[in-house]
Amino acid sequence: MENSQTAPGHATRQANKALRRERILANARELIAGKGFDAFTINELASISGVSIPTVHNLFGKKNDIVLELFRELVNRIDEALAQPDLVDPIESLEAFIDKLLALYREDETFYRAAFLGGERLGLFEHEMTDGIFNKSLRVAERLCERARDRGHLLGRIDSHWLAQQVFGAQRLARQDWVNGYINLVQYRRQALVGMLLAFAADASPQLHGQICARLEHLTG
Repeated sequence: MENSQTAPGHATRQANKALRRERILANARELIAGKGFDAFTINELASISGVSIPTVHNLFGKKNDIVLELFRELVNRIDEALAQPDLVDPIESLEAFIDKLLALYREDETFYRAAFLGGERLGLFEHEMTDGIFNKSLRVAERLCERARDRGHLLGRIDSHWLAQQVFGAQRLARQDWVNGYINLVQYRRQALVGMLLAFAADASPQLHGQICARLEHLTG
């Protein structure tokens, strides 16, 4: 009897906690977009969210942890989009990868620029963090490579892990140029796709190699 009475109360508390968490994350995004990463503080976040500073710490941890949580959400959304079974063609899969990414950036360019700029400077995306953003993103790229290999589009002469690093690296370099204001999102897409396609070309089947060359001519022509 006691369990049946306490279960609804527990479920309500958990639901309220999840809503509070989402509200705090949304406010964090607005603060980072409006003031930049350096000016973003836990004190102000707690104030505008209507919660205490200890509550923010208990839910997320430190300032850096909040930013990482926002990026984990980004990676998870890309991950879910790329899990679609209809993404069979390897070139279309690469384009879907970058298009899903840029669609998310377009939702709030100011926030992502500010967060990436501050996060990179503070080492929030270090490769050594096994559960960090770099490795989570790299695993998404690895699945793209493995799917293409399993379907015979890639020959498997190059280990998928190393190939994925080059695929992801092409996107990462374009992202850094965008964050620093050297290119816009249209140029970001072209630069990233060219690098990703060149990486695939190194292990492509003859048929895929020809398709990649045609796609590159279209992108750069």
